[in-house]
Amino acid sequence: MFKFNDEKGQLKCSFCGKTQTQVRKLVAGPGVYICDECIELCTEIVQEELAKDEEVE
Repeated sequence: MFKFNDEKGQLKCSFCGKTQTQVRKLVAGPGVYICDECIELCTEIVQEELAKDEEVE
């Protein structure tokens, strides 16, 4: 079950603070939410780190 986490009763991304109406998708975890935009940014960060690790090897 979702818990509303702003004063207007809307869910918000725990990372950027955008509400569920400001993003395409909001994924829920235990007490946290992450939007599609933050997921995309996190994916880019992880891919960059993996590429750096491959260069070192």
